Amino acid sequence: MATTTCPACTGAGKLQNTVTGKQVTCPLCNGSGTISSTGMGDLVFDYVFSPPQLTADQAGVAALVNISNDYDFEVTEIKASSTGLFSVQLTDQFRNTVISTAPINGENFAGTAQLPRVLFKPWRLLRTSTVQASFTDRSGADNTIQLALGGYKLSG
Repeated sequence: MATTTCPACTGAGKLQNTVTGKQVTCPLCNGSGTISSTGMGDLVFDYVFSPPQLTADQAGVAALVNISNDYDFEVTEIKASSTGLFSVQLTDQFRNTVISTAPINGENFAGTAQLPRVLFKPWRLLRTSTVQASFTDRSGADNTIQLALGGYKLSG
Protein backbone atom coordinates (compact mmCIF):
# COMPACT_ATOMS: atom_id res chain seq x y z
CA MET A 1 0.00 0.00 0.00
CA ALA A 2 1.41 3.38 -0.99
CA THR A 3 1.71 6.07 1.67
CA THR A 4 2.21 9.79 1.72
CA THR A 5 3.22 12.34 4.36
CA CYS A 6 0.37 13.12 6.73
CA PRO A 7 -1.06 16.54 5.81
CA ALA A 8 -2.18 17.28 9.38
CA CYS A 9 1.18 16.91 11.14
CA THR A 10 3.44 17.21 8.05
CA GLY A 11 5.11 13.93 8.98
CA ALA A 12 5.95 14.78 12.60
CA GLY A 13 3.37 12.42 14.08
CA LYS A 14 2.44 15.00 16.72
CA LEU A 15 0.44 18.23 16.90
CA GLN A 16 0.29 20.95 19.51
CA ASN A 17 -2.93 21.07 21.51
CA THR A 18 -4.11 24.67 21.17
CA VAL A 19 -5.73 24.63 24.61
CA THR A 20 -2.96 23.08 26.72
CA GLY A 21 0.04 23.80 24.49
CA LYS A 22 1.19 20.18 24.92
CA GLN A 23 2.16 17.84 22.10
CA VAL A 24 -0.43 15.17 21.26
CA THR A 25 -0.41 12.24 18.87
CA CYS A 26 -1.76 13.22 15.45
CA PRO A 27 -5.31 11.83 15.15
CA LEU A 28 -5.09 11.50 11.37
CA CYS A 29 -1.99 9.28 11.13
CA ASN A 30 -1.99 7.96 14.72
CA GLY A 31 1.57 9.22 15.18
CA SER A 32 3.10 7.43 12.19
CA GLY A 33 3.62 10.60 10.14
CA THR A 34 2.18 8.92 7.03
CA ILE A 35 -1.24 8.01 5.70
CA SER A 36 -2.45 5.70 2.96
CA SER A 37 -2.40 7.47 -0.37
CA THR A 38 -5.67 5.81 -1.38
CA GLY A 39 -7.90 8.64 -2.45
CA MET A 40 -5.02 11.13 -2.43
CA GLY A 41 -5.51 11.70 -6.17
CA ASP A 42 -8.99 12.89 -5.32
CA LEU A 43 -9.78 16.50 -4.50
CA VAL A 44 -9.43 17.50 -0.84
CA PHE A 45 -12.54 19.49 -0.05
CA ASP A 46 -14.73 20.88 2.76
CA TYR A 47 -18.48 21.28 2.78
CA VAL A 48 -19.41 24.01 5.27
CA PHE A 49 -22.58 24.60 7.25
CA SER A 50 -22.91 28.26 8.19
CA PRO A 51 -26.25 28.78 9.89
CA PRO A 52 -27.38 32.30 10.67
CA GLN A 53 -26.20 33.52 14.06
CA LEU A 54 -28.24 31.77 16.72
CA THR A 55 -29.82 33.84 19.46
CA ALA A 56 -29.78 32.71 23.10
CA ASP A 57 -31.25 29.21 23.46
CA GLN A 58 -32.61 29.23 19.90
CA ALA A 59 -33.44 25.70 18.73
CA GLY A 60 -33.89 23.92 15.41
CA VAL A 61 -32.02 26.35 13.15
CA ALA A 62 -31.50 24.52 9.87
CA ALA A 63 -28.56 24.82 7.50
CA LEU A 64 -28.15 22.81 4.31
CA VAL A 65 -25.19 21.55 2.33
CA ASN A 66 -25.78 20.38 -1.22
CA ILE A 67 -23.20 17.89 -2.48
CA SER A 68 -22.20 18.97 -5.97
CA ASN A 69 -23.16 16.84 -8.94
CA ASP A 70 -19.58 16.32 -10.12
CA TYR A 71 -18.39 13.69 -7.58
CA ASP A 72 -19.45 11.64 -4.58
CA PHE A 73 -17.92 12.97 -1.37
CA GLU A 74 -16.18 10.95 1.32
CA VAL A 75 -16.28 12.61 4.75
CA THR A 76 -13.14 11.77 6.73
CA GLU A 77 -13.21 14.49 9.38
CA ILE A 78 -15.55 16.92 11.13
CA LYS A 79 -14.46 20.28 12.52
CA ALA A 80 -16.29 23.24 14.02
CA SER A 81 -15.87 26.64 15.56
CA SER A 82 -18.40 28.61 17.56
CA THR A 83 -18.67 31.52 19.94
CA GLY A 84 -20.63 29.38 22.43
CA LEU A 85 -21.90 25.90 23.16
CA PHE A 86 -24.30 24.26 20.72
CA SER A 87 -25.79 20.92 19.75
CA VAL A 88 -26.40 19.60 16.25
CA GLN A 89 -28.17 16.77 14.46
CA LEU A 90 -27.40 15.84 10.85
CA THR A 91 -29.77 14.25 8.35
CA ASP A 92 -28.71 12.74 5.02
CA GLN A 93 -31.79 13.81 3.08
CA PHE A 94 -30.86 11.73 0.02
CA ARG A 95 -31.10 8.54 2.08
CA ASN A 96 -33.65 10.02 4.51
CA THR A 97 -31.33 9.01 7.37
CA VAL A 98 -30.73 10.85 10.64
CA ILE A 99 -27.18 10.04 11.76
CA SER A 100 -27.74 10.19 15.52
CA THR A 101 -30.51 9.25 17.92
CA ALA A 102 -30.63 12.81 19.27
CA PRO A 103 -28.81 16.13 18.85
CA ILE A 104 -25.15 15.83 19.83
CA ASN A 105 -23.29 18.48 21.82
CA GLY A 106 -20.81 20.23 19.54
CA GLU A 107 -17.87 19.40 21.79
CA ASN A 108 -18.73 15.69 21.42
CA PHE A 109 -19.45 15.87 17.69
CA ALA A 110 -16.64 17.86 16.11
CA GLY A 111 -13.02 18.70 16.64
CA THR A 112 -11.17 21.88 15.76
CA ALA A 113 -9.29 22.82 12.62
CA GLN A 114 -6.07 21.83 14.41
CA LEU A 115 -7.48 18.57 15.83
CA PRO A 116 -10.52 17.55 13.76
CA ARG A 117 -12.67 14.59 14.69
CA VAL A 118 -11.37 11.87 12.40
CA LEU A 119 -13.91 9.32 11.25
CA PHE A 120 -12.43 5.84 11.46
CA LYS A 121 -14.89 4.73 8.79
CA PRO A 122 -15.47 7.45 6.19
CA TRP A 123 -19.04 8.56 5.51
CA ARG A 124 -19.88 8.56 1.80
CA LEU A 125 -22.31 11.17 0.52
CA LEU A 126 -23.63 10.65 -2.98
CA ARG A 127 -23.43 13.39 -5.59
CA THR A 128 -26.47 15.70 -5.62
CA SER A 129 -27.44 14.66 -2.10
CA THR A 130 -28.32 17.17 0.59
CA VAL A 131 -27.29 17.10 4.23
CA GLN A 132 -29.26 19.14 6.75
CA ALA A 133 -27.84 20.27 10.06
CA SER A 134 -30.24 21.34 12.79
CA PHE A 135 -28.51 23.56 15.36
CA THR A 136 -29.54 24.46 18.91
CA ASP A 137 -27.78 27.08 21.04
CA ARG A 138 -26.73 25.94 24.52
CA SER A 139 -24.80 29.07 25.49
CA GLY A 140 -27.61 31.38 26.51
CA ALA A 141 -26.13 34.11 24.29
CA ASP A 142 -25.77 34.93 20.61
CA ASN A 143 -23.76 32.18 18.95
CA THR A 144 -21.95 32.13 15.61
CA ILE A 145 -21.28 28.58 14.41
CA GLN A 146 -19.43 27.07 11.48
CA LEU A 147 -19.38 23.30 11.00
CA ALA A 148 -17.35 21.66 8.24
CA LEU A 149 -17.34 18.16 6.79
CA GLY A 150 -13.81 17.57 5.49
CA GLY A 151 -12.79 14.88 3.07
CA TYR A 152 -12.41 14.05 -0.60
CA LYS A 153 -14.39 14.53 -3.76
CA LEU A 154 -13.97 11.06 -5.23
CA SER A 155 -12.88 11.10 -8.86
CA GLY A 156 -13.30 7.42 -9.58
